[in-house]
Amino acid sequence: MPNSTWIHSGNPQAPSKTAKTLAWIREHREAVTGSLVMLAAASIFGVWVAIHYSGLREAAWKDLFIAQQIGFSGRYAEAGTKLDSIETNYRNTSAWGFAALTKGDLFFRQNKFKEAAEEYAKLAVKGPKNLMPFAYYNLGRAKEAAADLTGAQSQYKNFLTAFPEHFLAPEVHFSLAGVHELSGNQAEAKAAYEKIVLLYPETSWAVMSKEKIMPAQKKEDEARKPAAAKFPDKK
Repeated sequence: MPNSTWIHSGNPQAPSKTAKTLAWIREHREAVTGSLVMLAAASIFGVWVAIHYSGLREAAWKDLFIAQQIGFSGRYAEAGTKLDSIETNYRNTSAWGFAALTKGDLFFRQNKFKEAAEEYAKLAVKGPKNLMPFAYYNLGRAKEAAADLTGAQSQYKNFLTAFPEHFLAPEVHFSLAGVHELSGNQAEAKAAYEKIVLLYPETSWAVMSKEKIMPAQKKEDEARKPAAAKFPDKK
């Protein structure tokens, strides 16, 4: 049965929603107080986390900048220690991915291609999504520099499958064509260069690809000429 207390009290008007709310709060004062305390604590904790994370992020990027300056000035060991520290202490910030990428780049500069490949591979598997294309491509470059042409070719193809629209794609196509050339597969190389001209006609990669195609085409034309045409009788 509906509550009719307001009728028996002689009050001709039903209590308002505000009055009912205040009455409920009075009857459940302890529960309301506890909820408010918890809400306030959660808000304070949220603010603390935001400030703390902001401070961590700022410190991480500051350390990364210093490590890069040290590393690219040639102090590789010192930079490596600092970059390791960033990966360990600031794992929850975006700086750690850039630290791993920088470590790979520094190893590459020292011709330590195996170590560079390990850093890039680590980033390619579990790095931030925005850095994965760079990790894929640089892993291919490290394999190519280490004379692992099969591995480089596979990695470049992986990049083009995973990131076909990325701005690095034309360069990766060109690198793939170059690996085909180094492998002695001239037909594949020519096809790759022709693809670049077709897909990216207004780029410098297309210009360089055309320069690569012309000598190859000339060789093919020479090879097709009859022997008599190649060695005309001397008069």
